[in-house]
Amino acid sequence: MEEGHCPRCFCCALVSVAACGSSNAGGSSDSGKKTVGFVAVGPEGGFRTANEKDIQQAFEDAGFDLTYSPTQNNDQQKQIQAFNKFVNDEVDAIILSSTEDSGWDDSLKKAAEAEIPVFTVDRNVDVKDAEAKKAIVAHIGPSNVWCGEQAAEFVNKNFPDGANGFILEGPAGLSVVKDRGTGWDNKVASNVKVLESQSANWSTDEAKTVTAGLLDKYKSDNPQFIFAQNDEMGLGAAQAVDAAGLKGKVKIITIDGTKNALQALVDGDLSYVIEYNPIFGKETAQAVKDYLDGKTVEKDIEIESKTFDAASAKEALDNNTRAY
Repeated sequence: MEEGHCPRCFCCALVSVAACGSSNAGGSSDSGKKTVGFVAVGPEGGFRTANEKDIQQAFEDAGFDLTYSPTQNNDQQKQIQAFNKFVNDEVDAIILSSTEDSGWDDSLKKAAEAEIPVFTVDRNVDVKDAEAKKAIVAHIGPSNVWCGEQAAEFVNKNFPDGANGFILEGPAGLSVVKDRGTGWDNKVASNVKVLESQSANWSTDEAKTVTAGLLDKYKSDNPQFIFAQNDEMGLGAAQAVDAAGLKGKVKIITIDGTKNALQALVDGDLSYVIEYNPIFGKETAQAVKDYLDGKTVEKDIEIESKTFDAASAKEALDNNTRAY
């Protein structure tokens, strides 16, 4: 740090953000605003677009200077490069929405050494190094475990005598995928059998192809449900189910709560939609502001979500209250 600059340190934030900012410390921008780096996932579907736009808007509204750095095609290396650049630029805080849950120890250690607080959003990271863990102040997002539990409980309720079915998963290695699977395992009844789980990489087209193959492969096992870990895959599964002449006979459960999924629920193509609420920009901005103001911040800030059947989906669409 150059001589004469207010050193970047947590004690400075604890004493007075204004005092620290007045000497143009570390990452504070020329305007005097606190600077925040957003290591983002980027284009991935309706949830992601709504989530990242909401975060950007919330930080702008809260008076931060936020730099948005999305990656492409889940490229973790580009995320790591962006994260390390934010550390080198001495921003005041970093928001991390990771493409993968592992591989962050070295970058987080650098952030800890630079005393830059990190806030994970949506996706947790699996950190082994004790020093790296010190960088993470809080995680903000809905509960993926809860989402998986809701899917299992829907199947249990609708098939009390048991059923066979499939799970369509997101890309391997994501905490989201693991946590939604854990939630399912926590609650699913012993007489519910998953014939096969396959990744369809969050993709509608890939899910359509995968589901068509599974329906053909397990035709004699009378599959009765498909749990798709996101809406896009569920919509692809619905296309395959319809093409096989099984619409209404195979119940499809999805997670996210996009308008397209709610409309498909109303139309009878889907059976149950579990919201994974993307709108938590204000909570994220507040957590960063509170921390920089020296206030205590909860380690896990869980964002409330809900579930939809056809009737509540129609009501939500009619009210035009969906943000994505």
